[in-house]
Amino acid sequence: MAVRWSRWIDHLPIWVALGAALSTGIYEPGESGVMTLPLLAAAAVELSRRDLGRYQRWLEIGALLFFLADLARGQGVFPVAIHTLFVLAGVRLALPREAPHRRQLVLMGFLLLLTTTVSTTDPLFLAWAVAWLVAAAWALLQLSWETSALLKRGALSRPPYARVPLWAGAALLIGSGFFLVMPRLQAGLRPAFLGTSGAFGRAGLGDQVDLGLGGPIEANPEVALRIVPPPGVAPEALRGLQLLPGVTLETVQGQRWLPSDLTPPLRLSRRPGPSVQTEFLFTRSSHGILALPYGLATLAPPGLPIRRGEGGSLRWMFPRARTMPMLITWNPQESAPIESRLPPRRLELLTTLGPEHEAARRWSLRLAPGILPVPELARTLERGLRGFRYTLDNPSGQAANPLEDFLDRTQAGHCEYFASAMALMLRARGVPARVVNGYQLGPWIPEGGYFRVSQDQAHSWVEYWDEGRWQRADPTPIASAGSGSLVPSLGTVSRWLDALRYRWDRYVVRYSDQDQQAGLTWIQGRLQGWEWRWKTPPAPLSWGVGVLVTAWVAWRTRGYWRPVPAGPGRIRALRPLLARVYRIAPPKTGDTARTWLMRLGDLRPERLASLLQLADAVDSDAYGQGSDAASPLAKAEAAAWRGWKAERPTSR
Repeated sequence: MAVRWSRWIDHLPIWVALGAALSTGIYEPGESGVMTLPLLAAAAVELSRRDLGRYQRWLEIGALLFFLADLARGQGVFPVAIHTLFVLAGVRLALPREAPHRRQLVLMGFLLLLTTTVSTTDPLFLAWAVAWLVAAAWALLQLSWETSALLKRGALSRPPYARVPLWAGAALLIGSGFFLVMPRLQAGLRPAFLGTSGAFGRAGLGDQVDLGLGGPIEANPEVALRIVPPPGVAPEALRGLQLLPGVTLETVQGQRWLPSDLTPPLRLSRRPGPSVQTEFLFTRSSHGILALPYGLATLAPPGLPIRRGEGGSLRWMFPRARTMPMLITWNPQESAPIESRLPPRRLELLTTLGPEHEAARRWSLRLAPGILPVPELARTLERGLRGFRYTLDNPSGQAANPLEDFLDRTQAGHCEYFASAMALMLRARGVPARVVNGYQLGPWIPEGGYFRVSQDQAHSWVEYWDEGRWQRADPTPIASAGSGSLVPSLGTVSRWLDALRYRWDRYVVRYSDQDQQAGLTWIQGRLQGWEWRWKTPPAPLSWGVGVLVTAWVAWRTRGYWRPVPAGPGRIRALRPLLARVYRIAPPKTGDTARTWLMRLGDLRPERLASLLQLADAVDSDAYGQGSDAASPLAKAEAAAWRGWKAERPTSR
């Protein structure tokens, strides 16, 4: 049975590596198909037991042509290498395999697992890594057992599969020890060659607004950031974080809002007043936009790899692979950015309205007729739009003029429609206005002690100019009820899982040299402050216990330190067998190797043929006519005697 299924064991490391790669979600559906199809084809060949050895050259030529075609697509060398590795693994699994080929498959699986290691930090990957470790250990153990089984005679013993979990556990234990003591490297780089799965049609923060994308918006529960209040600060103190701006969009082109080069860069607030320091934990994203609170005063630690982007945004200099913590100091009294003046060119940009926006002009007069002060005009338009219906179905997305269809026909859409409509309505009345993309504050997670902001909380709202400063307005109906509720919107299990991911990120992914030093300091303090509360036992009792322990250890290890017996014990090749049967039939004084082996044959007649072959090999080696053949035979014979006990040893 073990031999029958051994061919399938070779498939396990590659399939587990494939599962780990697909679990990250970084590959496009086409790429996932390219990686999966060769393994499915190889499994079909294995199931049908077909021999494709005569087609090996053609399969190798096909793999080469695939490599060249994939390289010609211009997607980069590393994605091509990953795709080609899966294709080569499928070809190797479909062909007849010898021991070197089976070891190559384990190596291919290891290389493919490494590509997943550098692309994810999710705790789910730990389960995949353990599964791959077990699969690789199983495959290598099967290969080693088959090699040794060929040297045995008689009935085959069962493969020692019980060792697989022991080996995997030992590897995890050793790896954990190295993880705790090895120097930490916090590069935080995410290889760009791995690619990302398409985010088209999914909820999430973007650096533009396009009303003509069409199709419904798919939910996206991926975590964007977590906000941790400082110790001793109640969650209610962070109510000022209800909206977190990321990028400002001031240029409108038809149905699209884009960042403008005229938007001034983000300036840190110097306004006097109370400030709050909060930890922001940003997860990786394709755009690298940092959603930060209004009234931002300081960013810590200094020297963060941040650059100033378009639309007054702050972005990472390079894509992130790990969660990046920041200490943000912000002023809760500021609800919008402060600017002293608007230059004429920028004022013209902020009041631009195209002919395709005529519906916004009409609805502006319909919802707020007459001449109104700017604050009252904004509130009136905001109330009017909140009478529309919020939906992610995007019923106007495929219309020729989505904004006009939204206002005149459906009166239903997502936040980008509401923000775009209100900004254009204000511009139609001569009020400078713009759209802001960012996040709403997500739910409070009491199990972890933080606010969770997911991509589903991505939001668009309006900022308009009045009396020398920007004011904020949010016409989207779903936002009128507020966000960041302290009543968790996630289920209990979901909250616990998210808290687990947070702790995994904090204590494993972001484990640093400071954590190492803190841990060593804690251990040192515990040892220094530890008091021995037991009385010292009497000296005779201590000596007695020591003597008994020493005697027990000496008795249990007597086989290692006692002198090697004469005769067969002098032959190095026979020592593994001698260690197995020493208690059953030790060599007697004057025994030769053949005499002793024949005595073992009397104990187990079914092993007599193998023992005779071993005796011939020992004699050949002793007289210089052999080629070290006795050593593997003796090891195989020792394995055959494992666990065997004689009822009554006899002598020849």
